[in-house]
Amino acid sequence: MPDIDPETDVTIGKIYIIGNKKTRNSIILRELNFEEGQTLKMKDFAESVELDKQKLINTRLFQTVELVPLFLSPNNVEVLVRVQERWYVFPAPIFKLSDRNFTEWWVNQNRDFSRVNYGAQLYHLNFSGRNDRLVLKAQFGFTKQYAFQYSIPYINKAQTTGLNISTSFATNKAVSYASDGHRLQFVESENTIRRLFSTSGTLTFRPSFYNRHSFSLGYSRTSIADTVHQLNNDYFQVDANLQEYFAFSYTYNHDNRDYVAYPLKGNKFTGSVNQLGLGIFDDINMLTTRVEFSTYTPIGQKLSWANSIDVYKTFTDEIPYLVRAGFGYSPNFIRGYERYVVESDFLTSYRTSMRFQILKGMKQLNRRSMIEQFRALPYAFYLKVFMDTGYAGDPLESNSNNFYNNKWIGSVGVGVDLVTLYDFVVRFEYSMNREGDTGFFVNFRSAL
Repeated sequence: MPDIDPETDVTIGKIYIIGNKKTRNSIILRELNFEEGQTLKMKDFAESVELDKQKLINTRLFQTVELVPLFLSPNNVEVLVRVQERWYVFPAPIFKLSDRNFTEWWVNQNRDFSRVNYGAQLYHLNFSGRNDRLVLKAQFGFTKQYAFQYSIPYINKAQTTGLNISTSFATNKAVSYASDGHRLQFVESENTIRRLFSTSGTLTFRPSFYNRHSFSLGYSRTSIADTVHQLNNDYFQVDANLQEYFAFSYTYNHDNRDYVAYPLKGNKFTGSVNQLGLGIFDDINMLTTRVEFSTYTPIGQKLSWANSIDVYKTFTDEIPYLVRAGFGYSPNFIRGYERYVVESDFLTSYRTSMRFQILKGMKQLNRRSMIEQFRALPYAFYLKVFMDTGYAGDPLESNSNNFYNNKWIGSVGVGVDLVTLYDFVVRFEYSMNREGDTGFFVNFRSAL
């Protein structure tokens, strides 16, 4: 930026956009806090340039983003927006574990390869250039699943209202039906013992850059074999082999983090209410709420402090085992307890981590590659120390030997995080929990 008095009035002239071969200009302009012909203070313009760059990165449409002010005079400026688009189409094979996490499969399930899912899925992450996303999935193995999902962030001229629709059908020959000592108990069969069908539609409303409201309506139908029902007649809320219900949910999300995949600055607040059962069927009537608040504070140039607190509560007299919640199921977890599930109608947790950037750069790959987006590999390594603590209330009736319920659990540890191409995050962590158990764990998403 030139040396101009922060209180000087600056008028925005032409906004040039280059590099967007697929993405429409309107999607990029939607993220800018200024428009052509607008007049604002120099200090506000300078701040907007930095924040708008972060917002464009967080659309997950671009590898790199540059906002270059072109000053014609101290009071007039044009802006060049230069982007490099990501690769949007991924016909990808599926080869992933069906278990809750890598440790569940490696330790509790003894590295059983019959529990692996395989198949194919097609991602188009910018289907029409409007940041709309299409996912088609055909999965086999431990869980057979066919799924379709399409989302578009804006369907109106003002670019405030969006839509998401999804449908899924899955079958299982092995399912968990209870837990003992906070470890899942499974029943297996040569025949299909559970079928699940679900479909939903979500309307989103984004009145401002950092705030979003979501309203969802969905339908779910699940059936189980007698084998499962005999082991746990509370698998559904009613004593039956079939459960179907409509659900409605509302979510409010405020998010001004600098980089959503691995934030180092900013904060996020999410509050949601979910009602399972709308009176059309008598199979379930359950209300759940969840509140989460996270902060990310830079301390110096390479050090960052992350904190997160969340509270989950279910309001019902009986909780069907199918829709249970607890530590060990996404998004609830306490590091150091990856081997366990702690199920309850009430959960609260606090996680904190101090992260230091030890290495960051760009590895040049094949410059002759036909696909420009894969000619370089960005990477960043972070050394961290962390502490987690959490509390789960009363256990579910179908579980036994629940020694982690109704008490505070927690852990401390150290680790290294790798952040690389296309928001891919790998966590390598060594932790010790309150009971003195230690372990090395590998996970594939950011903990905070």
